[in-house]
Amino acid sequence: MLQVSGNTLLQVKKFKYLGEVFASDEMLSKEIDTQTGKVNPVLRELYRSVVTKRELSNTVKLSVFKSVFVLLPVVMNLG
Repeated sequence: MLQVSGNTLLQVKKFKYLGEVFASDEMLSKEIDTQTGKVNPVLRELYRSVVTKRELSNTVKLSVFKSVFVLLPVVMNLG
């Protein structure tokens, strides 16, 4: 058992924090693997359709990437 400010905390097998489930049996790693598997095709398509386009300026490319990396975690939590 763990004590914080005089309160005893019990050990649990799993708990949810900020929308993610943390578990003592490494279920979080499975969740991370699942999320990574969903993100990889999106990033591949983004690379193909944005990064390789010579007609887009670096400023535009950077803007697109910033938008994706800010919104991607939000979208992944909705799915």
